Amino acid sequence: MPKVRKKKLRKVKRRRKGGNPGIFILTGFICCFLIWIIIKEPADKNSELSKAETVSKNSELPVKPKKKTKKEVKAISPNASKILPKDKKAQETTIDNTKNTPESAITTTIEKLGIPKSYFRKRNTENLTIFNVPIDKSEMDLVYANMIFKGELERNGAKFIKGMDSAGKQTLLFSFPDTAKQYEINIFYDNNLYRNKQKKRTITIIVDDFGTIGGDLLTGFLALDKEVCFSIFPEEEYSVQTMKLAKEQGRLTLIHIPMEPIGYPEVNPGKNPILVQYDERQIEKIMTRFIEQLPYCEGANNHMGSLATTDEEVMNAVMTILKKHNKFFLDSRTTNVSVAYSVAQKNHLKSYRNDLFLDSPNISQSTMDAKLNQIIELSNRNQNVIAITHCHNYDKLDYLKRFINRLKAAGFTLIPLTDIDKYNVP
Repeated sequence: MPKVRKKKLRKVKRRRKGGNPGIFILTGFICCFLIWIIIKEPADKNSELSKAETVSKNSELPVKPKKKTKKEVKAISPNASKILPKDKKAQETTIDNTKNTPESAITTTIEKLGIPKSYFRKRNTENLTIFNVPIDKSEMDLVYANMIFKGELERNGAKFIKGMDSAGKQTLLFSFPDTAKQYEINIFYDNNLYRNKQKKRTITIIVDDFGTIGGDLLTGFLALDKEVCFSIFPEEEYSVQTMKLAKEQGRLTLIHIPMEPIGYPEVNPGKNPILVQYDERQIEKIMTRFIEQLPYCEGANNHMGSLATTDEEVMNAVMTILKKHNKFFLDSRTTNVSVAYSVAQKNHLKSYRNDLFLDSPNISQSTMDAKLNQIIELSNRNQNVIAITHCHNYDKLDYLKRFINRLKAAGFTLIPLTDIDKYNVP
């Protein structure tokens, strides 16, 4: 067998890694920088603290004399008030005002209850001031008046001492700070005093269907009180003439908008009515034409419309146009399920609702009596009543004249529609 030669392993000489001088230099530089920061930081902090203390001391300088001067002034100067005249005057003013607080608080509360100044009486004794305050039983009860007095006076710093209750009378006793005097308030019913006081009642009357009448009949309606409002059909023979004549009188007018009734077309609402099948563009076109033809009319109400006024989309389109032209809306309420008023409210449109029709079902004496009783009943709940009637003939004119006379005799004041808010102030 041939001999196998063994390979000799070569020894690889590894070079020793020698030190890099650049690393030593960088390390030395970092160490020196850290030592410099450590040495400098306390000095900087001390300088910053000293600056802060200096600022703090300087800011406190004005405060310390103020604390000292109050004590020193009291101790040294008997006329200390002369040193701070403005503060003293402010204190004196406050004290003077509190001296007037009891009686002014009581009289203000009496005014809030709506009691005329000439109705209550005040009597002074050495340690007691007595207020005798009569209450209108039809307006409020003693418990309510008691509650208002107690709440208002305690809010003005009064202390409730005691209360006494007897038939038709309640007595409240109060004390106020800064005075030894006490205040007695007697509240009681006085029917005789308020017997002649009548609640102010107002009524608004709108006469519908103008534009179809002229001549003497129109002149007769124009002779009515100018507070009576006219609602005018657009696109009729006498529409523009009626609007202009009413404008000259200062009379309020409305556009009487024909709208689709239940039973249409057998039930005819007149020319160019708003129909439920119309889209927003069609409604806008009709409404804009009506408004341009009767520009002096300040608002609008519906003619018929027992179907149209129940459709929220249709009513929303109508109210959008009215709002755009700054017109109000009166819901004639030809149906109990009308949404016209609520949609007008949602559109932030000035709006009103009819309460009753004066000439429905007819213009007989019994109808007038029934309607008058209904108006009186409504006025007990609402300060103002809104009523609609019509201008079709002389009989209706005569009926309305007699109705207005009876309303005035019953204590009602006629007002135009837009004046309602002025009279409904609590």
